[in-house]
Amino acid sequence: LEGRYFAELTKIVLNRHEQSKGHASGAEMRLSIYGMEREEWSNLARWILRDWEGGDFPGPVLSTHNRWVVQIPRLWRIYCLKGKGGNTPKIPGGTAAGAPQKIRTFQEMLENLFRPMFEATLYPEKHPQVARLLRHIVAFDSVDDEGIPESPCGCRRPSQYTDDANPSYSWQLYYLWANLAVLNRLREARNLNAISFRPHAGETGDAMHLAASYMLCRSVNHGINLHRQVSLQYLYYLDQVGLSISPLSNNFLFCKIANNPFPKFFRRGMNVTLSTDDPLLFHMSDDALLEEYSVARATFDLSMTDISEIARNSVLQSDFEPSFKRQWLGDHYARGVTHCDENRTHVPLIRAKFRAEHLALEHMLVTLIAAGKGSSVLKDMMMAFSTAREAHREILVQNFKEEEIPEFPEQNQI
Repeated sequence: LEGRYFAELTKIVLNRHEQSKGHASGAEMRLSIYGMEREEWSNLARWILRDWEGGDFPGPVLSTHNRWVVQIPRLWRIYCLKGKGGNTPKIPGGTAAGAPQKIRTFQEMLENLFRPMFEATLYPEKHPQVARLLRHIVAFDSVDDEGIPESPCGCRRPSQYTDDANPSYSWQLYYLWANLAVLNRLREARNLNAISFRPHAGETGDAMHLAASYMLCRSVNHGINLHRQVSLQYLYYLDQVGLSISPLSNNFLFCKIANNPFPKFFRRGMNVTLSTDDPLLFHMSDDALLEEYSVARATFDLSMTDISEIARNSVLQSDFEPSFKRQWLGDHYARGVTHCDENRTHVPLIRAKFRAEHLALEHMLVTLIAAGKGSSVLKDMMMAFSTAREAHREILVQNFKEEEIPEFPEQNQI
């Protein structure tokens, strides 16, 4: 079938977003590139761009309401085994019988991932399908079970890494980011779209994976392990690094929904939103994202203002074009959350101002502490709080006659 069945199923889902029945929504659906073979990019491009004639939704697997995300499974442990299979049989025109297979390096896997992208960016006339596909890809993700044992983080270059065990999460993340950063410089110089990096991080395993993603990414998927690292949590708050959390997926895999830190993160002003993860496995309805929002509202006792703020965050975290974001958030959204159009986002200005003011105060405090003024500033703030408390108490007492003050257990504290 050459992928027709999967294409038709995908186009049914895309059509639902385009119909926007009852609500306007967009999606960032995911497809995998494994880095096992150099031809994966051209195969994916042919599948997405092919005109699938004869079905209910002919044409390529593209939509005005979807932007593609490419996820890269961290499967070095499988890739390297292909180069360690012992002696090979005679292949006509190929390796001689009994010749040992070449030992594979992590560099080769990186080249399978990135060389076709560089070539399509530099020479689009030679690789037209991959060049066209890249215009529809907005982000890279890095996925796998973070709890799988991995090698310690070292200083070896990818061309030197031949171990059987997976390289450390942070090491892999750095080299994916580094290659993507160079590619984006090249694409921006040619007025082409850049591709962001939004990996799975902090879903399980070592909480310090989130330190690497903090330094390399502006947004991550999951991040629920931040509740184990308060200092990292504070850094994610200060820089408003996005967390796209899937409580229903977490509930089945790593964290029961009653223990999910999502509501705590939200109340603290972190840049959190809701998303789906493997909806065919963990969701029961046709609209998996609406299911996440409904369950979260009931479980975490969220108000409609809360839901609107979470939805606004999803648009801000997404990699849709600015023209789309202006439709959903207002013309001046890029200037900050207080400049979003409250008639479009349904987030009251007073909520946005509350979030922005507290974040600004935290930044000011951290800057003063870094400048060596922390002790004096904190002492002055304590005195100011004490003075304000005394002033509040005096105003209340002055407006009561002594006999009018109601009795209550703490009255002797006045």
